Amino acid sequence: MTAELNDIVRKRLEGPEYWHLATISDDGSPSSSPMWLDLRDGKILINTAAANAKNSSLRSNPTVALSHIAADNPFDHVQIRGKVVEVIEGDAADRDINGLTKKYTGQDEYGWRAPGETRVTFLIEPTYVRHFVPG
Repeated sequence: MTAELNDIVRKRLEGPEYWHLATISDDGSPSSSPMWLDLRDGKILINTAAANAKNSSLRSNPTVALSHIAADNPFDHVQIRGKVVEVIEGDAADRDINGLTKKYTGQDEYGWRAPGETRVTFLIEPTYVRHFVPG
């Protein structure tokens, strides 16, 4: 069941905000990585190198968590849980990393590829969303 993204959460996902992605590694241990991301048709888009452990982890266990804290108030935070529902490879994944690069850096093309690197996009369906501001 897809969880609703309220306006505050949607704005943070659509803006150049940094998020942390938590996955379960192939050996069962948790892992967390800072990520660029975006929204596509209500799903959260992330992109990684095919050689990264994150690629293997997401394919073997598609359950994820994302977190974000507001720059001006670390107690203002968003938690999202979800599941990978689509994997995109090839030219489309290359376009996705270039789109994220434009969003986050203003550059047209991702310039940090290792020689021979291929990219993979994962679309995540949010199943739980919580925005919390103490007060």
